[in-house]
Amino acid sequence: MEKLFGVDFGTGGCKAMVIDLDGNICASAFEEYPSQHLKPGWSEQEPAMWLDAFVKTVRSCGEQMKDGFGGVLALAVTASTHNAVLLDKDSRVIRPCIMWNDQRSGDQCRRLNENYGDDIFRIGMQMPTPTWTLPQLMWLKEHEPENYAKIDRLMFTKDYIRSYITGDFCTDVVDAQGSLLFDARKNCWSPEICRMIDLPLAVLPDVRRSKEVVGRVRAEIAALTGLPEGLPVIAGCSDTAAEDFSAGAVTAGQIVVKLATAGNVNLITDKAVPHEKSFTYPYSVEGKWYTVTATNSCASAYRWMRDALYPAEKELCEREGRDVYLLMDEQAAGAELGARGLIFHPYLLGERCPYFNPNARGDFFGVSMVHNKSHFARALLEGVAFSLYDCLQVLKDFTDKMEDIVVIGGGAKSPLWSQIVCDVFGLEVKQPANAESSFGGALLAGVGVGAFANELEAAGRCIRMKRTYRPDPGNHAKYDQLFAIYKEVAQTMPPVWEKLAQIAND
Repeated sequence: MEKLFGVDFGTGGCKAMVIDLDGNICASAFEEYPSQHLKPGWSEQEPAMWLDAFVKTVRSCGEQMKDGFGGVLALAVTASTHNAVLLDKDSRVIRPCIMWNDQRSGDQCRRLNENYGDDIFRIGMQMPTPTWTLPQLMWLKEHEPENYAKIDRLMFTKDYIRSYITGDFCTDVVDAQGSLLFDARKNCWSPEICRMIDLPLAVLPDVRRSKEVVGRVRAEIAALTGLPEGLPVIAGCSDTAAEDFSAGAVTAGQIVVKLATAGNVNLITDKAVPHEKSFTYPYSVEGKWYTVTATNSCASAYRWMRDALYPAEKELCEREGRDVYLLMDEQAAGAELGARGLIFHPYLLGERCPYFNPNARGDFFGVSMVHNKSHFARALLEGVAFSLYDCLQVLKDFTDKMEDIVVIGGGAKSPLWSQIVCDVFGLEVKQPANAESSFGGALLAGVGVGAFANELEAAGRCIRMKRTYRPDPGNHAKYDQLFAIYKEVAQTMPPVWEKLAQIAND
């Protein structure tokens, strides 16, 4: 049987998946890993964890199939974008990787906007915020000049892992765009932007198409994982670009809502449409673009609640072989809509759209003696849905058609959360059967080696919808009232966030 292999590195863990050419899953594995938060707003990971997770998940997939990796045609690696892995002249990692959700570079963003904002937006199509590699590198140059001086090669998460597999040194157009160092219109690194932080162009990788074969599995990796030596490996793309593809978003006008570590509301377009409150990327589907509006904390907020408020339940569920998230969902479902006036703002790591404030902080607003843990669980799910609805309002500047919406990501596995999103939006929402980055990456690998004629054929053959959520008009009306309060609180908080940030960072 011919098969395709995708491995994705999300912020919370690595997911590997083998599929056949009809989109059926042959094997899958997951390995969780942590982030380090050494200071408020900081988020870092050790790249060595990713390599260990890669080996473990690949081996597990091989063990699940009777013929191992026999028949596998190609491999794709995808990952969260913006994350720069810095290597010295001896190919050693210089420091832990500053992740996309790190907020330390707020001051650098302010100065970049003041001094170069128009030029950066003209070339890079986005305004500097702490998400982007450019301000992260500027922070490093100013605070760790000895590490900045050591940079010999700069790679992004998926490219670092793929280089470990094949020995190549390149990236794809999506991750290049995610750096804010790239001129996507000219399809090259921008000398003008790189000069702003004295970054030599020579340290940056070659830029290739996402579906292009850029290397093959080395003998050492084959021996370590069981993968066939010489297996073609494509350049890959960001996790979001792969997930959107896995959701069947291949034509302009389609909208993808992602409930993952972060939350996204993405619109597929035929051309670049830069906007100050969104992100603009070339898409993994060649010839298309996608516009991203995003909230920093989505499923990661639920994970935070699991660890902070449900440690005893988590331990008990693990002993009994149950999923603590199902227990949390049950409690949330037992609380009434609106959680009896309790509202959650999910700004646990600052916020992107539409506030773009690294000092933003999460809160539970309206706490009273009537509230118990079930209300907090319900308010968190609703608060994230409000944040995504906030993102959706920005997309109305681009389109007035909201008929083709799909929901994806780990959070979409929760029927309760998906229905809450549907009711908050007041729009019909579909759920694909296998909308994961590893699945989308595997499909893209199939396009890259000719197993499918193009992305449209791959999507038509392998992507299926399994459920449709329809909004309750009464629920939507109630949520609209709560959303107005959610917005009012968020819009009055920036001065308070600033004071809190000053205290926390002293």
